[in-house]
Amino acid sequence: MIWENIALGLLGGLARACVGLLKAIRNKKKIVWKYTAISILASGIVGAAAGALFDSDTKMSIIAGYIGTDLLENTYKIIFKKEQI
Repeated sequence: MIWENIALGLLGGLARACVGLLKAIRNKKKIVWKYTAISILASGIVGAAAGALFDSDTKMSIIAGYIGTDLLENTYKIIFKKEQI
């Protein structure tokens, strides 16, 4: 069961990374592929960790993976005072 939740958390994190990428493409923003690759990898790791923490609920694993990645991105923007990444 824990591996299933890790995978679902990973899925949530990757979904968040893809939403950000699609948003950048739609807004015709310059995409920094190195950052994008690192972001997707980090999203997967954070999502998997969040999924492991919410071992008892599969829906929470997906949501935690998505939200955990969003938290990291917004923290980065606050620390480095950037509006866009």
